[in-house]
Amino acid sequence: MCQVRSKLASVCEDEHDYTLPEILTAVAIVSIILAIGIIVLLALLERWRVEAAADQFAADLRLAHTRATEQLTDWRVVFMHDGTPLSRCSSADYCMVKLNAPYGAGDPRPTLDDETPPVRRELPDRTKIKRVTFDADCSHGDQDAVVPPSYCGSDAAQTDATRTLEFNSNGTVRTLRPGQSGTVVISSDDGSPECPVVFNAATSRIRIGDLTY
Repeated sequence: MCQVRSKLASVCEDEHDYTLPEILTAVAIVSIILAIGIIVLLALLERWRVEAAADQFAADLRLAHTRATEQLTDWRVVFMHDGTPLSRCSSADYCMVKLNAPYGAGDPRPTLDDETPPVRRELPDRTKIKRVTFDADCSHGDQDAVVPPSYCGSDAAQTDATRTLEFNSNGTVRTLRPGQSGTVVISSDDGSPECPVVFNAATSRIRIGDLTY
């Protein structure tokens, strides 16, 4: 019995509380792990938001194409290069509008279908349309030129112009410019990451490119 007590006493003597430096070290390690985890999670959330925005925008372009070919009239997807709300689409990043009749080069200015109100669309929070590029026409061969207005006009006209993709009843798409194929880049508010949505004029094919930082 005495032997057992002596062993217990020796064990108790060997035990001691954690010192302050040890506690601070443990807290620091846990804090670093938590900080890294939060940073990774925020980066993933930002990536998912941009991917969701690109998916939504591509789906709406495909919808405009389908409606144009099925209803035998043109549909437009109208937006600003920086996501600014449109005058006809208050509090929206872009909108889809139906024309009364197909519109070709040289035709009188088309009118909107009054019976079909504009479809207002907003991108997910903290995402935007970053820029639009398209095949060279008045850009003098610069494939990365920001899309000008619907004609090669003055600098003031280029600054004030809205950006429009028009899906035609014959299954094609155009930018109301000689240059017809191009890319709409979706990004987070701070500009990174970004994801391109590429459209092809001849086929109205829409595809989503790779996410980049």
